[in-house]
Amino acid sequence: MAARHRRHSSVFIVAMTLNIGCFAATGLFQATGRRESVGVRRAFETMAMNSAGRAFGAVSMTLVAGCAVDTPPGALIADPYENINRPIHSFNVAADRFVLRPVAQGYDFVTPALFQHMIGNFVDHIMLPVVFFNNILQGDVEEALATVGRFGVNTIVGAGGLLDPATEFGLPYDPTDFGLTLASHDANEGPFIMLPIFGPSTGRDAVGRLVDFGLNPLTYVTVGGGNGATAATVARFTVPPVVARNENFEIVDQILYESEDSYVTLRAAYVQARRAQTTGGAVDVENLPDIFAE
Repeated sequence: MAARHRRHSSVFIVAMTLNIGCFAATGLFQATGRRESVGVRRAFETMAMNSAGRAFGAVSMTLVAGCAVDTPPGALIADPYENINRPIHSFNVAADRFVLRPVAQGYDFVTPALFQHMIGNFVDHIMLPVVFFNNILQGDVEEALATVGRFGVNTIVGAGGLLDPATEFGLPYDPTDFGLTLASHDANEGPFIMLPIFGPSTGRDAVGRLVDFGLNPLTYVTVGGGNGATAATVARFTVPPVVARNENFEIVDQILYESEDSYVTLRAAYVQARRAQTTGGAVDVENLPDIFAE
């Protein structure tokens, strides 16, 4: 069994990738050969082409809804939908237990550590266009140039992103997303939301995920026709979450299966991490306070 190479320790990385892998593994993207679902493909194409318009409408609704939600005294975040969120969380945990976790274990068992590292590098690499667009939308020209430089170096010198010489050249991976872009423009974070499959979020971050989907050039590559596009779509929605689950295996297990109330623990970890990111900070799971300590 290959030793797990943990590249990311941020709670945000853990939370964002915790349940997304079930997208394909639960059957939503079983699209190989003659079993390809034309309905799913067409729905995905429609979502891709109309994402920008829907995102702007969603932003407006989220901001209005977010302003109307008050955080109770002493609470970390408003959670008016907890009675809905908890069953969704239970479903996500079951999906992790029976699908994503075993797949990640199998991936770790059959994949040598060096290949795991290279695959992880490539997963980061293909997200750089989204990072770049958000750098621009945040008005951070310096980071945008650094992102372009990193993409160029790792594409040319790093075997298409499998290697990471850019970090050695002073251009480390510094991810961002549209949720953080909205935060940089003082958009209200809204209430806590537990999304099916995708896991923890806020109103603001839910909008951010939709917009990031539209900003990603791979969206418009993988929604095209042909078996190659189908394979690319499946890989895009399965490989990153499996890699992230494997890299953060012990941490995710600790949150989901070793805490007294995994819903409360995950909510606290996610919200604290996201708020730290909005101020340029970083949060490690190991440094989180024990919310059950007396």
